[in-house]
Amino acid sequence: MGMKAARLVSEIVILSARTVPITAAGLAARLEVTQRTVYRDLGDLSRMGVPVVTESGPGGGISLLGSWTSPLSGMTRDELDSVLIGGFAAADLGYSGELATAREKILAETDSVFSSDVLIDGPDWFRTHERPDELSVIAAALRSHRGLRFDYASGSDCLIRTVIPLGLVVKAGRWYLAAQPPGGRPRTYRVSRITEIRLHFVSASRPPGFHLGDYWARSQIEFDRAIRSATVKLRVPSDSLGDLRRAVPGRITDEAIESASTADGASPAEEPIVVDLPMEPLDVAVSQLITIRGVEVISPLELRTALREQARHTAECNGL
Repeated sequence: MGMKAARLVSEIVILSARTVPITAAGLAARLEVTQRTVYRDLGDLSRMGVPVVTESGPGGGISLLGSWTSPLSGMTRDELDSVLIGGFAAADLGYSGELATAREKILAETDSVFSSDVLIDGPDWFRTHERPDELSVIAAALRSHRGLRFDYASGSDCLIRTVIPLGLVVKAGRWYLAAQPPGGRPRTYRVSRITEIRLHFVSASRPPGFHLGDYWARSQIEFDRAIRSATVKLRVPSDSLGDLRRAVPGRITDEAIESASTADGASPAEEPIVVDLPMEPLDVAVSQLITIRGVEVISPLELRTALREQARHTAECNGL
């Protein structure tokens, strides 16, 4: 396949998978070509019978007319979406049937070994898989560019929220909605805490430049920093650093270990290191640190005492 033919195929695939228009500049950036090349390609696609539509002005761009199906794969947009988000998410969002037919169409065109030898199982071990009924309404809002209004359980309160949905994230079997109150900043809502949800607004536009992946990465770091309200000074044997990372996971822990000092300036491979580590409140910190072999709390004294008492109690319960 020549370079131009491959690019035309890429353009058809990109446009087929989208439910909103893409600008010529955006398509050119994706393909690493000039906008002039994109416009020439669009003319070629139109002559080939591909129903390309271009609209100028705010909210405009390049799209495919109606529910046109690409002859490259024979897949509808729902089938393409189900493949792109994966089997676990497709099942929760009600696209199991579309995923099954998409898989059959793909397998009819290729000899895939991984399709039968690799299985993706999303939730953590032994945890109940949640499947909130509200997902279907949220998915409909995202597809139709509508707003949402719902009741949200926050602690002992039930709050009414009106938001512009920005995206869905599933992590370890749990669903989260990224959304923005009109005039506010994007926030994250646990979908299982949402009730009485309904579509709202005739049309809702996400803020320009919003990227779901970037937002989620930032929000995880911000959440981790917010709940780690106290800095703890620890002395940890170098061969227990893996235990520390497992007990207190996250980028903050990795950064603390990387900047830690060694006792007496010795090599980290030979001596314990001293780590200044932001941690959660006392009870959580004790439950995490007691699993780390050889850890010593230098400060605060309150945590050192609580850890000693927990270890003593555990030893007594086990006849020591």
